Amino acid sequence: MQNQPFLLTNLGGQAAADLGSPFPQNSCVSLVKTFIVNSLNPAEKMIGECLLAKPTTPRIFVTLAGPSLAALEAQASHLSGAPVGYELRLDHLQDFTQFEVSLHQVLSRLHVPQTIATCRREEAGGAFKGTVEQQAAVLAAAVRAGCPWVDIEFESIKAAGSSLLQQFHPARVIASYHNYRKTPSLGAVYRQLARLPVDMVKVATQAQHLRNNIQIRQLLKTYHRQSPKLVAVAMGASGIPSRLLALLWGSAITYASPGNHSVVPGQVGAEIMRSIYRVDRLNQRTQLYGVVGSRASISLSPAMQNAAFQAKHVNAVFLPCETNQLSDFLTFARQAGLFGFAVTMPYKRAVLRSLDWADPLATHIGACNTVAVQHGKWMGWNTDAAAVVEVLTKRLRLSGSRMLILGAGGAARAAAYALRAEGARVIVAARREEMGRRLARAVNGEAVSWEGAEGLEVDAVINATPVGMYPYVDSSPLDLARLRASVVFDMVYYPLATRFITEARGRGLITISGLEMLVAQGARQFEIWTGLTAPRALMEQAVRQLLDRSTGG
Repeated sequence: MQNQPFLLTNLGGQAAADLGSPFPQNSCVSLVKTFIVNSLNPAEKMIGECLLAKPTTPRIFVTLAGPSLAALEAQASHLSGAPVGYELRLDHLQDFTQFEVSLHQVLSRLHVPQTIATCRREEAGGAFKGTVEQQAAVLAAAVRAGCPWVDIEFESIKAAGSSLLQQFHPARVIASYHNYRKTPSLGAVYRQLARLPVDMVKVATQAQHLRNNIQIRQLLKTYHRQSPKLVAVAMGASGIPSRLLALLWGSAITYASPGNHSVVPGQVGAEIMRSIYRVDRLNQRTQLYGVVGSRASISLSPAMQNAAFQAKHVNAVFLPCETNQLSDFLTFARQAGLFGFAVTMPYKRAVLRSLDWADPLATHIGACNTVAVQHGKWMGWNTDAAAVVEVLTKRLRLSGSRMLILGAGGAARAAAYALRAEGARVIVAARREEMGRRLARAVNGEAVSWEGAEGLEVDAVINATPVGMYPYVDSSPLDLARLRASVVFDMVYYPLATRFITEARGRGLITISGLEMLVAQGARQFEIWTGLTAPRALMEQAVRQLLDRSTGG
């Protein structure tokens, strides 16, 4: 069995008792504290220093998981900036030989960080294949090695009884509940766990819908001042708002990943949480904004808009809101009290029906990508149209030009109407041919089949489809070997250099990346929401920095 055998070598001695809250400084009690800690063996001393130190416990804990302790240490070494704590997912280790000694050495090299030892069993969603007794032995060894916190799931406590927790003294204990299928009624879950002799309760549930984030908020609002302390987050892409707003809502801590990849679905990188979302600086006056879409979790708009908010000293945060149902987002937006939001695929047309007022251009186009809440009313605009004209007029004269638009969704409609208004001749090619024909008729343009588009001669081709978007980076909407065009404009911005753009550059064509379009329309959104001039250069820089970080550049 992969998780066995394991050798747990006792480093000696019974660990010191948990002495509770920090002692006052420069007092006789401080001298007693120093004497107690210095009387312990090295492993016990590590725990004593963590428990007795000044209250500097970080509020962001980074989940480290890997096949070896060396892998966990390597992940931790790549983190920089403000102090974080570490959750050590010991259930992913493949070998426990000399585990205790090795972990003690790792913790020493990490300068005794605040650490949570977790060894989640398979039945609770983890990777540990051993029994409850073997799980407890691993966690007890982690305590002796110097971990001041232990996380043990409710299933193990229920199977072995609460006496199991005595093995982890003097570490503090988190009793955790995980539901990887859904978010049930949560009040009863907390109350059941709170009856245990533990220091903290953790509740983590799968967010099937954005509105599940509101359940997390309500749980925290109800119980965050009670004892034991409460940690609550929703998992999955739709649960990202709860992770970013957990501290604001009253969670004792929140969890992050060490980088771009996470063992836990929906976790956000620690550096991104601190630098882009500033999760530990949000307060009750922070205004909430977001972007809604079926793939909003990979949107670059949060990096761009949060950079603009910070530059202009606006107390606001912009969140990714991923859902497969627009109605789900609308419920979340109202209950969370969003001040505004951006709309992306596939909801730009459908959202119009939920607005109290829409700008005539948005109504005419039949697509809205920007909503602001003003005096309780939902007001909608389309900033895509002006952005399309802005980026294209830098490269060619629009009046009389032949423009091939690929797609018939919200972005394609904005491009078609805007270009027709500028006097361009619009040609539409869409996979759903009937939608393409309707759009072409609406702008007095021409509809062609997708296959037929490749043989055309045009001044510019605009990809207004998601073809080529991450993770399908090897896809390209058309074969440029057959299409004759001077300008290639790809609205896809992730990755920056799509295959379509790369092939166009290879042929010496003029190219426009989706980043330029993103910033142009996003700047207008920011100005609608705040009334301030958008810091465009900084917004573009923020997106580029995030892309560099994502690709390891």
